[in-house]
Amino acid sequence: MPVATTTQAGREVLSPAAEKILNDRERARREAAKKADVLTPLSSDGEPTIGRAPLATLPEPPLAPAKPARPSSLAEAAPWLLKPFAQKDVELKPTATTRDKTRALASPYADMRVYFARLDKICGPEHWSHTITLSERGAVCALTIFGVTKSACGDYPRDAGDENAATSAESQAFKRACVAFGLGRYLYNFPQTWAAYDEQKKAFVDPAGVVAQMYATLPKGDE
Repeated sequence: MPVATTTQAGREVLSPAAEKILNDRERARREAAKKADVLTPLSSDGEPTIGRAPLATLPEPPLAPAKPARPSSLAEAAPWLLKPFAQKDVELKPTATTRDKTRALASPYADMRVYFARLDKICGPEHWSHTITLSERGAVCALTIFGVTKSACGDYPRDAGDENAATSAESQAFKRACVAFGLGRYLYNFPQTWAAYDEQKKAFVDPAGVVAQMYATLPKGDE
């Protein structure tokens, strides 16, 4: 579209209408340039990405090194082996009673399966093993963790008629071997605790409360 001009003193001067047209064109050009500078190529889902460069070209922040899922040596595992079991995994057995049988001395313990689960979780089942050898006097457990072996003995129950004598000796030997590595050792460090006892049921009246009382004596952060 031609731009109308007028001549004044030997030079061309734009008419008001022509000047408006040129100003409108310049404004439109700047708006188009501004949009082209903001909108970047379409993303994979067909939506425009915002910014001066596609997001895919922005440098990725460095990734933090992945933490190992489990310890890789006994030295690394040791602090975790020393950790107490969950309170719900601890049981009580009476080892003495008062004359009237209303109170008993509570001895805390955990089932062998609790020890198995802790070793599997911390070390991995491929990094620990144990063997049991029975003799006339009891059982010997050789426990190996990350290539380090420690052994302990377990005694047969005093009751000669106990049908589970071998199992009891094996369990005792295994737990004692675990204690040599620190696992379950804290159970032997609780102060003596006498608690209400039901002689008819052969059980403590409030075992969970007694266990909680014991755990309250642990160093802060360990309970």
